[in-house]
Amino acid sequence: MQWTGLNELREKYLHFFETKGHLRLGSFPLVPKDDPSLLLINSGMAPMKKWFLGQEEPPRHRVTTCQKCIRTPDIERVGITARHGTFFEMLGNFSFQDYFKEEVIPWAWEFLTKELEIPADKLYISVYLDDDEAYDIWTKKVGIPEDHMVRFGKEDNFWEHGSGPCGPCSEIYYDRGPEHGCGKPTCKVGCDCDRYMEIWNLVFSQFDSDGKGHYERLPRPNIDTGMGLERLACVMQDVGNLFEVDTVAAVLHHVEQISGKHYGDSEKDDISIRVITDHIRSTVFMVSDGILPSNEGRGYVLRRLLRRAARHGRMLGIDRPFLTELVDTVITSSEAGYPELREHESYIKKVVGTEEERFGRTIDAGLNILNNMIEERKAAGETVLSGTEVFKLNDTFGFPLDLTKEIAAEAGFTVDEEAFHAEMTKQRERARAERLAKDISGWSADLFGELTAEPTQFDGYETLRESATVIALSDGEELADAIATDAAGESKDGVLVVLDRTPFYAEMGGQVADHGFIVCGDAKLKVTQVKKTPKGYFVHTCELMDGTIKVGDQVTASVDEARRMSICRNHTATHLLQKALREVLGEHVHQAGSYQDDKITHFDFTHFSAVTPEELREVERKVNEKIYASLPVVIQNLPIEEAKKMGAMALFGEKYGSVVRVVDAGGWSTEFCGGTHVQNTSQIGCFKILSESSVAAGIRRIEATTGFGVLRLLDERTELLNQTAVVLKANNLKDLPGRAESVTAELKETGKQLDALKAEMAASKVDGLFENAADVDGIRIISAYLTGTGADTLREMVDKVRDKAPNAVTVLVGNDGNKTMMAVGVSSNAKARGLKAGSLVKKVAAIAGGNGGGKPDFAMAGIRDVSKIDEALNAVPEIVKAELNQ
Repeated sequence: MQWTGLNELREKYLHFFETKGHLRLGSFPLVPKDDPSLLLINSGMAPMKKWFLGQEEPPRHRVTTCQKCIRTPDIERVGITARHGTFFEMLGNFSFQDYFKEEVIPWAWEFLTKELEIPADKLYISVYLDDDEAYDIWTKKVGIPEDHMVRFGKEDNFWEHGSGPCGPCSEIYYDRGPEHGCGKPTCKVGCDCDRYMEIWNLVFSQFDSDGKGHYERLPRPNIDTGMGLERLACVMQDVGNLFEVDTVAAVLHHVEQISGKHYGDSEKDDISIRVITDHIRSTVFMVSDGILPSNEGRGYVLRRLLRRAARHGRMLGIDRPFLTELVDTVITSSEAGYPELREHESYIKKVVGTEEERFGRTIDAGLNILNNMIEERKAAGETVLSGTEVFKLNDTFGFPLDLTKEIAAEAGFTVDEEAFHAEMTKQRERARAERLAKDISGWSADLFGELTAEPTQFDGYETLRESATVIALSDGEELADAIATDAAGESKDGVLVVLDRTPFYAEMGGQVADHGFIVCGDAKLKVTQVKKTPKGYFVHTCELMDGTIKVGDQVTASVDEARRMSICRNHTATHLLQKALREVLGEHVHQAGSYQDDKITHFDFTHFSAVTPEELREVERKVNEKIYASLPVVIQNLPIEEAKKMGAMALFGEKYGSVVRVVDAGGWSTEFCGGTHVQNTSQIGCFKILSESSVAAGIRRIEATTGFGVLRLLDERTELLNQTAVVLKANNLKDLPGRAESVTAELKETGKQLDALKAEMAASKVDGLFENAADVDGIRIISAYLTGTGADTLREMVDKVRDKAPNAVTVLVGNDGNKTMMAVGVSSNAKARGLKAGSLVKKVAAIAGGNGGGKPDFAMAGIRDVSKIDEALNAVPEIVKAELNQ
């Protein structure tokens, strides 16, 4: 078998199962969709529970994925050993009532032994004690010798989690060799030592359990397999643990570079290096999927990981914010499988940098206080920290309890958690009583939570203007009986008004709130936002432009009709868009979010590849076809079961009552919806897609506009074309394509001439490189720094050296005016002596603050510190010598 990079392994696996009729899906987001039982996705099958249970129709009955996962039960163990990590990738192939053991077992063997060329005698198989069916397939169909087969009981080889689908499983182990074993004569598969590594688990979901020990055979069973990508990479790269796998090691080496510490020199430093390496990987992926640091739920997990990494950075002597620097390396090493990381790069860095900076402002003072607490207790002969004092540390300095516990444990102390949580409860009660109204939750809990009036009656479906009574007022800080403009007549912002009835739609379901005016006598208020409290009060945020408004006033509430109509156009068009997408792309398309205002709509939906231009044109055509068909838009309140029988689509994750509001556009698009809509599709006017993009793994976004928005777009693009015609010196718009084609052809020809000139220059430089070549044990070392030379030219020069000198190692650095790159080539004879370009480039580039990788014969790296290029090139002979002597 050959050394294979993690990214290449991922692609090999997914492609292999595509050839077996599987649909390749992108990794689902780490945030579970419609699954409150999970904080974060922690396995390959977790996002597909409903497909396994038959509650939803999968996009295909054969699916393969590489799922990013986070597991957090062992956070405290991460770093202490090289086995534990919070982030990992899980390869999986799944059958939803399609194939079963007869197919999946030979496929697994084929992939490992044929595709990856793992020696068959290195693999061992375990099956469930009573699963003769799987045993016979392995031995009789695949041909596994019986001395490589083992049977285990329910604890090891039966997958079950409460009631529901379950079944036996078969695990594939890789023998790493006796040097990794415990040395006992009884050492075999299942031993706790490191010799036999489980790499793949094939779960045969063939029973339905009642959770009480009774199993019914499923008429159509499922297949669920899981293989840790990092574990597989350990095998294929012949390394001892996940921190030595190429993509993870790239991050680890960057931590070494930033800290000035060398992994392997000190066990204490190694723990910190591993903590930072693992946690920054988890952090980057979590933030990319929309998770933000907070004090609860998955946001707290993120905050805990970030702060633990930051603290261990300080333990390594790093006295500045550094985590954003590592973000680059994580993205570079993982973007091949997760391109959304690069798309979200600036956002990820902003979130990580802000949180690290916030923590950095308080951590030193907090650490001093905590250390003093520990010393005082130690002097008193105690081993428990006061829960009250630990709470003050948390409240004042933002020290999480988990971090305090970890630091205390390192000193042999525990924390009085019961007293800590008692203080936390008191704080929450105080905060609830004292919190001012800063947002709708504040309004609900504090400002308007004690109102006893009936909830606001919303009449905005039927009318846009009506009389109403003011039942509550606030200036945003406290309730008031009256609010007036100041003596100078200046308007007052942030006035909150609650009416007994309103035509104003409150922001919800992705639709923005209505704007308009509330008028009473000399009082005039401009409404700029409306939100609905949990108790049902519509809170209108207003600018009091003139006069005085009082509780009990009779007012006239008027919605901006033109703006409302534009919002309606966009919202109804969104319904048509969803239906068109399902017809063009498939029934797997479901809403993952939406937004409608008076200018645009954007619709997020489940889909696992970019929508092609042809597909977008077809979607747009279908929507406009339904607009021009003048379909009536009928809105009804129906019993939920009747609505479902109509085929009305519900929004995932949404809870509905027994009666639902159904919006039906001519029988073509039928959805549950509480928003406002046109009465006939013809009122939309026209529909135009503005863009299509990825917002997360498996989630795409289409942004579009309607009505006057299309006219504005037409004006803008016409003006843009006119300006372009002037720049390209086209006589008119009709001549523009031809003129653009002519200019492009000229540029292409110039580019060819430039490439040819560069190739000539590269060839002329190659001969000169040999003049000063050093010799290390028969290996010629060719190195140079060539300004004005880009990556492509460096690659060509390395190739020419390899062709001319089979015993050469080539290290060239070039700068094209934008980037400084290093290219490393290892010729055939040098490679045969164990030298690898990927290993060399990492070590040489690291001296100049760079990082990279590649194949054994060619690799590249970016260079950050150009002042150290000469130092790096001078170090090449010694690095090569060290590699030869390994």
